[in-house]
Amino acid sequence: MERELEEIFIRQRLRLTKPRRIIFNVMHATDTPLSIAAIAKLCPSVERTSVYRTLELFVQLGIVETVARGWKQQYELASPFNSHHHHLTCSLCGKVIDIYSKKFEMLVGAISHENQFVAQDHTLEIRGHCVVCR
Repeated sequence: MERELEEIFIRQRLRLTKPRRIIFNVMHATDTPLSIAAIAKLCPSVERTSVYRTLELFVQLGIVETVARGWKQQYELASPFNSHHHHLTCSLCGKVIDIYSKKFEMLVGAISHENQFVAQDHTLEIRGHCVVCR
């Protein structure tokens, strides 16, 4: 993990600073998308503005991807740091369930092929009610 991160920064001729490493490690240690506020809280030694700038940079570099949660955005590690997946989100309690579906990936490929389209990226967010809230 750490080596892949370093290689990305070397290729881009950027410095992998201590705050950037801290933010990456916090995100790597969690298995759920995090808000900027949550990331800032988990990184008390990093200034909040650095958290914002680092997340913006991580998105640009493809290290992190955004996950829409209502009108807010959350962040999680992208591939190769996290397996490609989609989300089921409970609109009542906010619980997020990661889904890994070969069938869905095959459907994306088939739809793209039918339309003579080369998909570069895709996301699927399904909102509803979890078993507890139902």
